[in-house]
Amino acid sequence: MVLARSADDPQPIIADGYWYGEIILTSRGEGGFGYDPYFFVPELGKTAAELSSEQKNQYSHRSKALVKLTEMLVDYRF
Repeated sequence: MVLARSADDPQPIIADGYWYGEIILTSRGEGGFGYDPYFFVPELGKTAAELSSEQKNQYSHRSKALVKLTEMLVDYRF
């Protein structure tokens, strides 16, 4: 996730997040979009499409990046 203060920001604030899983060949689940039915999360035994919104927000790479970015902004001076 990137926070750019302007289009030509020389030092954007960058935060990353990772969500590890496996790609499966047969889709599972009705939720989500794109690759969600094919992204299997072994620790949960489900695909991203089978997770509730709350579960997906807890594990997803986007939510982890947003949490990291929020933490970085606490001490940031604009």
